[in-house]
Amino acid sequence: MERLHKVSAGFIFAFICLHFANHLIGLEGTAAHQQFLEAARLIYRHPVVEMVLSLAFVLQIITGVALSRVIWRDKKDIIHQLQAASGTYLAFFIVIHVAWVFLGRLVLNLDTNFDYAAATLMTPGWAWVFLPLYGLAVIALFTHMGCITYDIFKKTDKRLGVACLVIVQGVGVYVTYLLLMMYSGRLYPVTLPDEYTDVFGHPLAAVTAPAAHPEEKPVKDDAAPAKTDETPAPAAQ
Repeated sequence: MERLHKVSAGFIFAFICLHFANHLIGLEGTAAHQQFLEAARLIYRHPVVEMVLSLAFVLQIITGVALSRVIWRDKKDIIHQLQAASGTYLAFFIVIHVAWVFLGRLVLNLDTNFDYAAATLMTPGWAWVFLPLYGLAVIALFTHMGCITYDIFKKTDKRLGVACLVIVQGVGVYVTYLLLMMYSGRLYPVTLPDEYTDVFGHPLAAVTAPAAHPEEKPVKDDAAPAKTDETPAPAAQ
């Protein structure tokens, strides 16, 4: 069971590296994000690769939940408890996230790109659900990887293992902050296309912005020179 979990994790880790590279490139702007996304999709949306990844995720969830139950049953140390808790949340998130992506692609007929993620974090109502959902998922992922690094180093140097766990978790918190700020439009201005606002509604900034009153007239600029009808006096002969 554990061996199957590790083998499937290898395929998923390769995908996660590509996926997070796409997220982090988005810090340069939505155009850079879209350009990288289109190149990355040539790899992971290939039918064979997509089938292998889907199988890997299914195996990862099944074996991960089973291993978590063993950890809780045997009441292992706190690091294993943390690994089991973070892995269980990731299993829950994967199911929700994959279903959400396929809903966008197959039902809503939307491109599940930067705008699809931003629409859920920039609009009222949706943001209260997706901010904690995505934020906890990123933290859980880095916590899970930190526990793995601890497990690798604990036999040779336990203090080094603990240090690796803390460092990886710290990086995870910072990455979580950056990604949530970016997709919620707080790092740079993000304008959602109409097809996304039609489904999710308008961003919070558009809702709370004061509306212009059509009856108001433009204020006259006092600094402008006043127009006069006076004609200049004839010059002396």
